[in-house]
Parts: sequence; C-alpha cells; structure tokens
Amino acid sequence: MANQDPIKQTATRIAGQPNIDLEHRLKRDMFTAIGRVKPEVTKDVSIEEEVLTGTFFEMLKPALQGIAVAKLQNSIAFYDRVGWDESFLTRPLEGSLSEFQINKILEKVKPASLHDLAYISQKHIEKMMGKTESASYWESLKAAVATKH
Repeated sequence: MANQDPIKQTATRIAGQPNIDLEHRLKRDMFTAIGRVKPEVTKDVSIEEEVLTGTFFEMLKPALQGIAVAKLQNSIAFYDRVGWDESFLTRPLEGSLSEFQINKILEKVKPASLHDLAYISQKHIEKMMGKTESASYWESLKAAVATKH
C-alpha cells in the first residue's frame, strides 16, 4: 500500500488546500538539489512519471531523502512565518527586498524567485544578515504577501 505523498501533503499544508503548482515546484526543486549531490541517481529519470508522481523520492536512500525533508521543513517554516502567496513561485526578489538583503542572499545562493528563499533556513538568514537586518528581511517578505502582485 502506497503512503500519502509527503511532498503533496507539505504543499497542501503550506497553501491551505491542494496546490499542484507548489507541489510540482517543490518536487522539481528537490530533484535538482538531489541531482547536484548525486547526479547518477537522476539520470534517465522521467520528470512526469517519476518526479511529479513522487515515486522518485520513495526509492531514494534515506540520506538523499534527507535533502528533500530539509527543504520541506524549511519551506514550512518560511511560509508559516511570512504567509502563503502563490506569486512567490515566480515573483523576483527585486521590489520585495532591499538591495542589501538581495546582495547578502546572492553571496550564497542564486534565487530565481521569492519561493527559492523558502529553502534557506531561518538560522542561515540570520547568520548572513545579522539579527537586525534579518528581522527587516522577514518583515519585507510579510509585506510582500500583503501587497500581492
């Protein structure tokens, strides 16, 4: 008997209802992250038939599943803190964060959208920016949710 897809469950929890766009984005991003660590496990994998259905993740060794689990936990913490906004899946950082905040983030990661920030742990944000600026960062993201684009 197959277990409920934990990535689908996480997307539903974050969005407050089933959200196929968020679910598929999480799955694609996790697949990419796992591929960076262990490229051979992503060779000849069907995105449609294995990744988006969740079966790819079920077959992984626990250590590689841990990459997905960490990303899911960070995503939950991020959206619990700032609130869910579907536009984050495609919305750029510019216009929502200060130039300083963007530059600090770009020193470590290259996010394409606000959603990519959901994978960065809250502790890492504070370490990158300091307590005062990280508090401002979270307030900026909450404001971005409030001013939906």
